[in-house]
Amino acid sequence: MNLILFFYFGCILGSFFQSLNSRMASQDSLTESQLNVRSFRSNCDKCGHQLSVIDLIPILSFLYLKGRCRFCDKKIEVQNLTAEVIFGFVFIFLSFNSFDTFDLAFNVLFFSFIFAIALYDSEYFLVPKIYLLFLMFVSCSFVVMHGYLINVIFASVITGIIFVMKLILDHIKKEETFGLGDVFVIFCLGLFFEPFSFSLILFLSSFLGLLIFGLRFILLNKEKKVPFATIMAIGALGISPLG
Repeated sequence: MNLILFFYFGCILGSFFQSLNSRMASQDSLTESQLNVRSFRSNCDKCGHQLSVIDLIPILSFLYLKGRCRFCDKKIEVQNLTAEVIFGFVFIFLSFNSFDTFDLAFNVLFFSFIFAIALYDSEYFLVPKIYLLFLMFVSCSFVVMHGYLINVIFASVITGIIFVMKLILDHIKKEETFGLGDVFVIFCLGLFFEPFSFSLILFLSSFLGLLIFGLRFILLNKEKKVPFATIMAIGALGISPLG
């Protein structure tokens, strides 16, 4: 029963972040005047009709409404359902790989924000600053409460090297090779994970990123952006049982 509730709590957060992502993408950023109760009420993307509770129950509403808006009968974006399912299974995975309640709380916070970044990056190839601020806060809090000085040193050195590499590559190619947001995500990962696990995440993410880039180049015969923050989030989840 607890596992089902935990899964559904993940689905609710997934639905929330996907909705927030859509708003941020359409508004570019959230200003103070937009941060009110009315601005966060959900509306149909197609007809703009305000949605009620029956339309907003994660997974169940999508199935009950057969993937269509009950006001305009247009198809609901499948990304909404995908985000809910992804977050649900991420939460189940975390529940099995957390040592205690304290560890679980930090894992839930960290992976909620890094997967919110992953969802946004996979669709818009951009890392939202607001998510980065929360991710940085969680990572720094984790380090302070555990006293992991080695994490701070290792993360700073590796991130510094990667940042210098970015500057060199940007200069050579005369364009941005990868975003500064990715660099900050790497730093947060370095704070949250021990050096060995952090190194594994970077290695696996780099390998997968190059593989995806290569396949796209071969199949599409052109260069295409790779959502590296998304790949790092998946890599971090896979490595998380190691600590």
